[in-house]
Amino acid sequence: MPKDFCFTTEYTLDKAFFAECYDQTSRPTRFPKSYLKGAFFLIFGVVLLKFSLLPNSYVGWFFIVLSIVEACSVYFKRSWWLWRQTFSMSNGNKVVFQADCNGVSYKSGSNTRSISWHDIDQLEQSDLGFILHIGKQRQYISKSCLNDEAITFIVEQQAVAKTHIN
Repeated sequence: MPKDFCFTTEYTLDKAFFAECYDQTSRPTRFPKSYLKGAFFLIFGVVLLKFSLLPNSYVGWFFIVLSIVEACSVYFKRSWWLWRQTFSMSNGNKVVFQADCNGVSYKSGSNTRSISWHDIDQLEQSDLGFILHIGKQRQYISKSCLNDEAITFIVEQQAVAKTHIN
């Protein structure tokens, strides 16, 4: 690939894109560990009610209801996240994505984000896109807006950036 390669495309942030982004970047929930906080709230609320540790039972019932809310937040995590994104101000916005020899950049409205190839710790490739690992953050690039030449360029640039670090 030539060093002066520059790929620019535009895509719209919509429900389908948000769903793909969530499905590709989210980590699966593990049954006992994900519900541990909710179970703790439930046990704490039941103990408060059972042993009448407080003059009124409102605090015990509060923790029981809080445990139900916590369990629902784990169970409906994907739906809740998609709903929030669908009703966010970014829904429907156009994003200009650019990949060049310096890195990748996104521009949407007044927001601009540039990521250098050297800042990317790991490039994870799936059937539908790329997940860029930057520290503890994960950034998603959908292949639906990329052509074959851009996909090859991104993989090569990340490999070159990693060989210069090592």
